[in-house]
Amino acid sequence: SKSTTLLFPRFQQWDAVTKLTEAASVEGPGHRYLIQHSAGSGKTNSIAWTAHQLSSLHDAAGKKVFDSVIVVTDRTVLDDQLQDAIYQIDHKSGVVVPITKGSGESKSAALTKALTDRAQIIIVTIQTFPFALKAIRTSGALVGRSFAIIADEAHSSQTGNTSAKLKHVLSPD
Repeated sequence: SKSTTLLFPRFQQWDAVTKLTEAASVEGPGHRYLIQHSAGSGKTNSIAWTAHQLSSLHDAAGKKVFDSVIVVTDRTVLDDQLQDAIYQIDHKSGVVVPITKGSGESKSAALTKALTDRAQIIIVTIQTFPFALKAIRTSGALVGRSFAIIADEAHSSQTGNTSAKLKHVLSPD
């Protein structure tokens, strides 16, 4: 047997996701937004809902705003938790691409392939980005593309060398 549950967002989750997607639709790529959550307030679901909304977001002219949505976290446990939450929203094959060990290729190669293939939602740990930096920079297929990055900044690794490299990869230049 199969069991399904309908999950309704809390008001602050609905409000944050709605306002963020509306702003991204109007303003387009290249802007930064901050959503603050307290412990136990549903951050994982907010990230999952935001990722799905942004992955199908179109501007007023009908053009897709982001080629891919990349969900970045700093710990594998959280990465697995986010994957589960995002998979629960959409079960279609290929919508969500997790960058994990054991796929037969390096994580940086898998990330570059997912970006090149325009995967709708990509889930990856922050530690993968420094190794993918060169591949991302040299891939001509990624020139002119727009990506939405959802970074879970609740943990201390956001201030270190890895985070600096991630921010460098994501900069407009």
